[in-house]
Amino acid sequence: MIGNKSFIFRFADVEAREREFCLIKAGEVLPVEPKAFRVLLFLLRNPQKLITKEELLDAVWGETAVSENSLTRAIAVLRRVLGDEARTPRFIETVATVGYRFVCKVEVTEDTSVLAETGGGPNLPREEDFGESPASGGGTPPRNLQAQSAGKAAQKRHWLVAGGAVVAAGLAAAVWYWARPLPPLRVVDYVPITHDGRAKDIAGTDGARLYFNRPYAGQSIGQVEVTGGEIADMPVPLANAGVVDVMPDGSSLLVGSWDGKKTSLWAYQLPAGPPRLITADKVIDSTASAAWSPDGGSLALITGQGNLYRMRGDGTAMHLLSPSPETAYGVGPGGCVAWSPDGLRIRFTRGSRYWEIGADGSGLHPLLPGWHDREGEGCGRWTPDGRFFVFLLRDLLPHSMFDMGQLWVLDERSRLLRSERHEPTQLTAGPIHWADPFPSKDGKKIFARGVVPRGELVRWDAQAREFRPWLRGISAEFLAYSPDGQSLVYVTFPEGILWRANSDGSNAVQLTSPPIYPDDPHWSPDGSRILFFDIGFGSRIRGYLVPSQGGSAEPLQPGDEEGTQFDPVWSPDGRKIIFGSDSPEHGGPTMDLKILDLATHQTVVIRGSDGVYSPRWSPDGRFLAALSTPTLALTVFDFKTQQWRVLAKGWCHWPAWSADGQFVYFFRDSGIPSVYRVRASSGAEERVVDLTGFRFAGAVSSWLGLGPHDTPLLLRDAGTDDIYALTLRQK
Repeated sequence: MIGNKSFIFRFADVEAREREFCLIKAGEVLPVEPKAFRVLLFLLRNPQKLITKEELLDAVWGETAVSENSLTRAIAVLRRVLGDEARTPRFIETVATVGYRFVCKVEVTEDTSVLAETGGGPNLPREEDFGESPASGGGTPPRNLQAQSAGKAAQKRHWLVAGGAVVAAGLAAAVWYWARPLPPLRVVDYVPITHDGRAKDIAGTDGARLYFNRPYAGQSIGQVEVTGGEIADMPVPLANAGVVDVMPDGSSLLVGSWDGKKTSLWAYQLPAGPPRLITADKVIDSTASAAWSPDGGSLALITGQGNLYRMRGDGTAMHLLSPSPETAYGVGPGGCVAWSPDGLRIRFTRGSRYWEIGADGSGLHPLLPGWHDREGEGCGRWTPDGRFFVFLLRDLLPHSMFDMGQLWVLDERSRLLRSERHEPTQLTAGPIHWADPFPSKDGKKIFARGVVPRGELVRWDAQAREFRPWLRGISAEFLAYSPDGQSLVYVTFPEGILWRANSDGSNAVQLTSPPIYPDDPHWSPDGSRILFFDIGFGSRIRGYLVPSQGGSAEPLQPGDEEGTQFDPVWSPDGRKIIFGSDSPEHGGPTMDLKILDLATHQTVVIRGSDGVYSPRWSPDGRFLAALSTPTLALTVFDFKTQQWRVLAKGWCHWPAWSADGQFVYFFRDSGIPSVYRVRASSGAEERVVDLTGFRFAGAVSSWLGLGPHDTPLLLRDAGTDDIYALTLRQK
């Protein structure tokens, strides 16, 4: 908006209305996030012009410290809303490493629905309006008496007008006061209260301490004071115990325990009382989420299948409040659950969307229908006074960070004469990704897990017996060398961009752009193309081919809009590609291995490959190494005999053939986590590297590659992962 003017921008079949802050396509209003809409407006004001990333960040985010990821995400949101493609843009073109350009023709007209204000004052009576009156009875009064009488009448009218104006002004002020927008909630400061940089899933607070689960430490339970300090262990005498919730009065923890056969819920009295069994009902699974009611007398529980239950605090009288989505709503599995402070409502996630239901099971409805165009609503809680609901909106992030995002707040303050705020507002932005928001007992702070993701590429030095930074320790994974060894490709973490560079990492060239997130790239045998698959955050997993010198990434099977192409690899002669594909005929989300003939474009299923994935062709082309579900055993298929055999027993990951084809490398995370290699001919297994204490990073949590001379390459966690206290203020 310029001055008092606002404009309507038209392109293709789309209208962007600046004053109304809305986007209309083919007559339909499209939901779009505020920051993304501001990015679009800036581009529309500068059509056909290259706008740098710095210009867009300054124009839209101003002095707020954000990374380029926020801009990349906004562009990705716009492309999804507009139906645009990064590879063949109709509207927004990406200029690699520089910025963006709006390439479609734009028509601009002024929005004339904005009315100009007009001014003016009352028409006051003039002296000449009070002339002589005709005589009556005793004659005509003197002119000065007439004037005095008229003056008194005018003065009376003046005071009446003035008094009315005062009353009107008072009423207007009252209406303004009661109808004005309340000051929004803002995060004005945040400080870390832990400093170990390790993953912690917050479960709740008793007002003095925070309780959390530590998945990296064998799913142990930890605690820390809300003001910060040293982390203390919380020993609980239960098998595989994890905190689920904290009693509102802080007297007990709700603990889930898995004994190898079933999951049970226990009340563990603080500071160290004996655990009391609540329930071990068969409906409870390891993915269930539960929460105590404000008075502690009831529990709400949602299972991983999406069934919402209510029971008494002692586990009795369990009954179904809302059935699973498979039978009712068709919107996916369940997640988090929270009670309103008055105990009358329950909110829970189902299919990554928030739903609300009465505590008595009545009035089930979506909380934010039509708010945004993707499923990503994560865990949230009310502030203790019930005025705000703080929750997570997930970013488009790697699988290993799927429960991360930015914090948003839904303003639920009561309003007299105020219009309801139907949409949440964003609380956080920037390089930190958040999870597990928990308001403090006084409602002045939010405790949340904050993660700044980064990895360090390392290579095993056999002589020094330690991992050392490789390629200057860049934050990259899925590294693969070209057949001649002169070049390499890798994918940056967490940005998810595929790059080609010289073998020493110099002269890097960008090959892909978001929203594609490349996984496990492979060079063609002639070095001309790179094969990879899109990891599929919020979309279908499919394979792509991109020229190694740069160009557009093209789908591996352009006409296949339904199937998946998981983990594709080349045959040694470059004539075929093998990949994993959905196998619905086997009654579940299993995979078959298919071979695509690049000359005929025909595919054939490998015999006996049901439930097999991550194929790796041997250098001589005779064998195929792959992982077999459900135990993740390393198996080998002999193309000559058409038979499978087990090469290494379960829980194997990331198989890779040695350069001479004699060994298959992999890592196993059971027992002593280690990198192993197994001889393909005999099955003899040996440990190469002990990974005890190694902290992985990456898009899918871990990755193993081979560098020169078959040396193991890994991505080591170099980011930060701590609990923060975010100070809230209405301003």
